[in-house]
Amino acid sequence: MDKQERVNTIVSILKNKSGASIKELSHQLDVTEMTVRRDIKYLKENKIVQVVSGAVIYNGSDPNENKQDEYDLTTQKNNRASEKYNIAKLAASLIEPNDIIFIDIGTTTAQIIEHIPSNSSVEIVCCTMNALLEIHKKGFKDFILIGGHYRPELQMFESREGLDLISRTRTTKAFISAAGVNAKLGITCTNSCEVDTKNAAINCALEKILVIDSSKFDMVKSTYFASLNDFDAIVTDRGLSEEWIEKIKQLNISLYLA
Repeated sequence: MDKQERVNTIVSILKNKSGASIKELSHQLDVTEMTVRRDIKYLKENKIVQVVSGAVIYNGSDPNENKQDEYDLTTQKNNRASEKYNIAKLAASLIEPNDIIFIDIGTTTAQIIEHIPSNSSVEIVCCTMNALLEIHKKGFKDFILIGGHYRPELQMFESREGLDLISRTRTTKAFISAAGVNAKLGITCTNSCEVDTKNAAINCALEKILVIDSSKFDMVKSTYFASLNDFDAIVTDRGLSEEWIEKIKQLNISLYLA
C-alpha cells in the first residue's frame, strides 16, 4: 500500500469511528507506527484530522468538507450555479460529430447535455436520472441508460450488470465528475458506490475529461478513484489558482477555463 492509498484508508477508517490510536491504525494498515505518524502529520497539516488525548479524530468541522455525509444531488445543483453552467457549456464545445460520450454522476456533467445541439450526431451513455431527463428534454434518441438499483440522493442507477455494460461499451470521451482534487492524494468522491462506475467509464474511454469547479481543488474526500494522470483534460472555471494551472501544465493535461 503506497502513501496515497494509506492516507485515504486512514480517512475512511476515521470517518466510520469516533477516533483511533496510532497503534490501532498501525495494526489495521499493517505498517509501522512511525509510518502512521508521518501520514497523520500530513493529514493534520491539511486540517483533515486532529489528535485529541492520543486519539486521531476525523475533522468533521473541516470547512472543505461541505457536509459530505449529507450530500444530495438536488441541493448541490444551486451551489456555484453560474460556474457550473459555464463549465458545462465549455465541456460541450469539446464534443465532435459522431462522438460517443459518457456522462458521469453530478449536476455539472448533466448540464453538458443541455449545450449539445439537438441535431448533433452524438451517442450518449449515462447512468443517472438527471442526465436522462436532459436527454429527454433535448429529444436525443441515440443513448444508452445504465440501469440498476436507484440511489435517489445521487439520482444514480447502479448494478453489476450496468458495470458490465459500461465495460463492453467504448466511448470517445468520458466526462467525469469529482468532489475533491489534491496534488498528493489524487481525485476523490463522496460516495464509495460511485467508484466502480467512474473507473469502468475511465477504462473504456479514448479521452478522459475531468469536469469540476475550482472550489473542489485542494479538497480531499474519503473515497479515492483516480489520479490526475488518468485524465487527458480538465474543464473548470477561472477561479483556479495559478499554482494549480502550473501543476496541470507540468502534467501535460489540457486545461480549459470557463
